[in-house]
Amino acid sequence: DNKIDGIVASNDATAGGAIQALAAQKLAGKVPISGQDADLAAVKRVIDGTQTMTVYKPLKLIATEAARLSVQLVRNEKPAFTSQYDNGSKKVDTILLTPTPLTKDNIDLLEKDGFYTKAQMGGQ
Repeated sequence: DNKIDGIVASNDATAGGAIQALAAQKLAGKVPISGQDADLAAVKRVIDGTQTMTVYKPLKLIATEAARLSVQLVRNEKPAFTSQYDNGSKKVDTILLTPTPLTKDNIDLLEKDGFYTKAQMGGQ
């Protein structure tokens, strides 16, 4: 019947596979689809309109926070955790960072962050 309201894929590679299946049914670009990781192929699909969005996780911020935490641990300092996560067995101290939903409207953020160049994303 091809009645698909939307697809929430676990990552951009899975979203790409779903888009290929949609294309075979002439539905690519007609069904909202999301992924995550902001891989280059997905970014190009977002620009082209076949993928609605991807989740961008700024690697520089992730690396900076990981390095800061590592230094604290090496110095035997109390790590500066920002929250706790209940994994079902116990509460685990964590540092939660905010991911960014990336759409056509804010795709330039990737260039501003140095994640990709405009040329890599297909621009001039």
